[in-house]
Amino acid sequence: MITDPYEILGISPAAGDAEIRAAYIAAVRDCPPERDPSGFEAIRAAYEKIETLKKRLEYEMFDRTAPTPEDLFFRLRGSFVPRRPEERTIVRVLDKK
Repeated sequence: MITDPYEILGISPAAGDAEIRAAYIAAVRDCPPERDPSGFEAIRAAYEKIETLKKRLEYEMFDRTAPTPEDLFFRLRGSFVPRRPEERTIVRVLDKK
C-alpha cells in the first residue's frame, strides 16, 4: 500500500499548491467516492497532508515512518570512516605474536 502522498497524487515533492490541487482534482475524477470509497479516502488524506506549503513542511519534518534497523545501520555505516591504527598499537600487536 502506497503511503507517500506525492506518490498517491502522482506528483513531484517540488510541486506547488496549484499543481497539487490540479493533481488532486484529476485523481478524484479518476477515482470518485461512489465508485471506490477507500481509494478516494487515500487520495483525500494525501491531499490534506500536503495541500499548503505549511502542511508540506510539517509532513517533511514530522510525518515520516520510522526507519528500519537496516536503514539505521547503513546510515551509521556510511558515516563511519575507518582510521589507520596508531603505530604503537601495530607494534604492540605484532610483538605479541
